[in-house]
Amino acid sequence: MAAVPTTDHPVLVGVPDQPPLDPRTLDPRTLDIKAKQEAYHDWESRTYEEKFSISYDQRCIDYARDRFRKVVPAGAGFGRVLEVGAGTGFFLINLALGGCLEGAALEATDISQGMLDVCRRNGAEHGLDITTTQGDAEALPYDDDTFDLVMGHAFIHHLPVPGAALREMLRVLRPGGTLVIAGEPTELGDRISWAVKNTTYRAFMALTALPGLTDLRKPSIRASGGSAVDEVLAGLEYEVDLHTFRPRDVEKMARLAGFREVRVVTEELTANWFGWAVRTVEGSIRPDAIGRRWAYGAFRGYLALTAFDERFLQGRVPRELFYNLLLHARKPYADATR
Repeated sequence: MAAVPTTDHPVLVGVPDQPPLDPRTLDPRTLDIKAKQEAYHDWESRTYEEKFSISYDQRCIDYARDRFRKVVPAGAGFGRVLEVGAGTGFFLINLALGGCLEGAALEATDISQGMLDVCRRNGAEHGLDITTTQGDAEALPYDDDTFDLVMGHAFIHHLPVPGAALREMLRVLRPGGTLVIAGEPTELGDRISWAVKNTTYRAFMALTALPGLTDLRKPSIRASGGSAVDEVLAGLEYEVDLHTFRPRDVEKMARLAGFREVRVVTEELTANWFGWAVRTVEGSIRPDAIGRRWAYGAFRGYLALTAFDERFLQGRVPRELFYNLLLHARKPYADATR
């Protein structure tokens, strides 16, 4: 999520498939954190993919597959797969399109029904039948020993008690089943990204303060036609990100939950700095001021720096400095000797 006060928010009224919210009674101070998560992500679901440049083409297929293959070898097969905190289906769908989940029954759960509605529609548009169930990651709505693979992407940092969610994911995995969680922010990597985002934002605001450039700034929610409800829900963005993680703590948390063969990999150092600078500009500038040339240039820059990170920095720079964390683990068999 953006860590600078940009206006990178969609203009919506109410939330998907629910009555419009009344701004006179919508007081975030009266909502618990899970109600905030549900309200915010329902609201954001209609434009979430545009905001984060999510697509279901080779660009995002490669991204998802590359993350997955860092911890799961090619040839691994799964009968029944669950994505927890699935959002609009970015990780699940792109992995399926990339051949990583061939023949598997696909299921998704999220606290936001709005996100799941988009996920199911996205799956159908790409020939995938995804069974969706609204639920809480800390109390999953599934029986014990149900799935061969449980995975997630950039979601446990939203959870009040990530360890409780790991225990639930262990519970619903079959013995020998695999856990994969990607895209989680590291503690030090996130601190560095804040510096990058804030520096970029200040530079952008200084530049656009010059004569003739002020109109480049993205208008506020109200100036774009948004409502008081939109303003309140947009403000929840800065309340729903709850955690950053130290790699060794995540490994310990997974082992305490009962997992074995626990492994944490980190990635994206200079690529992350570049990516957050780009996102900050995109979140601050008028949308029609940048076009496809910017998007392609930004993506090529990200790929080049990702390759640089992996070739020259991975294994030489402490893993704690990289931004993204990937967790791989397995549920032990009842017979621990297997």
